[in-house]
Amino acid sequence: MECEEEKEKKANELKFSRVGEAIDWIGNHKAEVALGMVVIIAGTAFVITTGGTGALILVPLAL
Repeated sequence: MECEEEKEKKANELKFSRVGEAIDWIGNHKAEVALGMVVIIAGTAFVITTGGTGALILVPLAL
């Protein structure tokens, strides 16, 4: 059962190799993203947050 759950989780993962692709996807799927969601683009982690105007922005994640 755990194996099936892991397969389902991986099927829902999106991977982007360029920032432009990620930004386009986020812009087209605003209802599907959550604030605080971690997005990995070309090996760099970003957190989705909002700017003062309510626009979604990607902020580099500092570990």
